Amino acid sequence: MHASTPFQFLPPHVVQLTTDYVVGSSDGTKELLRPLLHVCHNFRAITLPLYFRHFKLMISNSPVRRVLAATLKTDRIERKGRESTYLGHPTHHLARELEIELDEVDVYSGTALKMLSRGLYDGCAFPLVRRITFTIILGDNNRTEQPVVAANISAFVQRIEKMAPMAKALLLDPDSPSTIDHSTGDHFDDLATQLFQLVGQIELGPFSAHSDLRELQLDVVRDLVCIKHTTGHSIDTFHQLARRSAPTLESLEIFTSETRGFATLIQDADGAYVSYLCLTALCLDGNLVDPSVLPPIFKNAIPFPCLRRLEILSECSFGDDTFFRGNAATLEYLHMPLSGSTVIMLRKHSVFTPQSHPRLRHASIISDDNVVPGVLATNAEALKFVLGIGHRAPVRLTNLPVTGAELIEATSSLNNHASIRVLSLNWTTLDLWEVIALIRSLPLLSDLSTEPPNIGTLPDGIALNDIPAYVISTFAPMGTKFKHWLLVDYHTKMGDDSLMCVLLLALACPSFWRADTLAIRYEESLRILKEELSLDMFKPYTQHLQYFQFHGRDN
Repeated sequence: MHASTPFQFLPPHVVQLTTDYVVGSSDGTKELLRPLLHVCHNFRAITLPLYFRHFKLMISNSPVRRVLAATLKTDRIERKGRESTYLGHPTHHLARELEIELDEVDVYSGTALKMLSRGLYDGCAFPLVRRITFTIILGDNNRTEQPVVAANISAFVQRIEKMAPMAKALLLDPDSPSTIDHSTGDHFDDLATQLFQLVGQIELGPFSAHSDLRELQLDVVRDLVCIKHTTGHSIDTFHQLARRSAPTLESLEIFTSETRGFATLIQDADGAYVSYLCLTALCLDGNLVDPSVLPPIFKNAIPFPCLRRLEILSECSFGDDTFFRGNAATLEYLHMPLSGSTVIMLRKHSVFTPQSHPRLRHASIISDDNVVPGVLATNAEALKFVLGIGHRAPVRLTNLPVTGAELIEATSSLNNHASIRVLSLNWTTLDLWEVIALIRSLPLLSDLSTEPPNIGTLPDGIALNDIPAYVISTFAPMGTKFKHWLLVDYHTKMGDDSLMCVLLLALACPSFWRADTLAIRYEESLRILKEELSLDMFKPYTQHLQYFQFHGRDN
């Protein structure tokens, strides 16, 4: 009997679980997937789409780049007629993402079209591709003597449309090394414009100063649903693109260093106000506009009435509640820096109260300063303010250095502290007794993320050998409510002190024995933790256990 015969009778969900485990266990996904292709038909049917979900076409007439393409090609893809195959199975139709890397001048001269229409990919279609990434090498001045024919651009775009007729998203990532003199900018604008017309979602990589795209034919590009702009150049051009798509735009990400960035987003060249009625996700980074530069008519405007996700990634000059105005009933996710202007704005406009934002489910607050100058007197006061929004949302604090005592005092003093369910405290170290006190003060807390705790100072009258009984008797009644406790040991392995605390809390909380509850990153920490179980002081509490398992995740 063939060795793989038993696997042919596995239920599909078992095969899927096995494949998911392999895929999620390492960054070397393809090397781990390769053996699964040989197991049986069931595994091959599930694994092939995962293995070949991403195709990369490197198209170049440059001898140097042809050598580079051959060097980088790692997939074993055999040519069979006009199809790419693996073990006799066609694979091109499995692709979900298509990446195309080519030289700009090859498009204009028609060389790229010829290379794309012959050889391995002649006649190939990618019917499942929804996203195309173009990496375009700009303006190789050693080859710009080739003629530029406008018809070649249109023919190339039509060929791409035929290859991936269902593509909805496009990432355009121009690559212009400093040694290259980009001399065909007008033609690149034409190419970009035609590519944009193929899809409804546009994502733009970091453009160099040679590719400002100031000549985009915006009159033929409209009704987009997604725009991602990651460059400081041509911000007015892309804000104009966003304004033209305002009735349909659902997601907008803009990263810019220009101070006028936000003003031109909600105000057109004629001074008219622009509202984004369908926008549900907004991500901004850079110098946002001071509201004082906006006309008075915008002070009460509602530019984002349906916003569900708001991410502000850097220090901003707030001053009013433009981002939050009118979307209290829709906002679900908030990520913003904790700064003086942020706090003033939120307090002044009472944006977050127990009655506002009923759908808010996640709030991530990041502080880069020990103390917010001139606004918050202490870290504890900052902590009270941030925790004040936890009546509806998970609260996540990053880089806000507070002590365990400050944290406990802040949570216990809040009127709505009892409703906090999720708390993430990155870079905050608590001792064992502070963890217990924190959990006592937050009766509904079910999801906690902390640095590994230490033993700290023992309570009066408690000896080292008495710790297990003391912790279990005081913590067990509260520990059963936990769904997840993540120990954020990203930077250093846990020492013996912290490992003992983990073991004590795990013994006190039956739910910690589930593999998906207590997450520890370092395998070495897991090994030591398991060895601790053999100590005499723990035997009375572990001998009845049938299994012991923690979920380890390597860096």
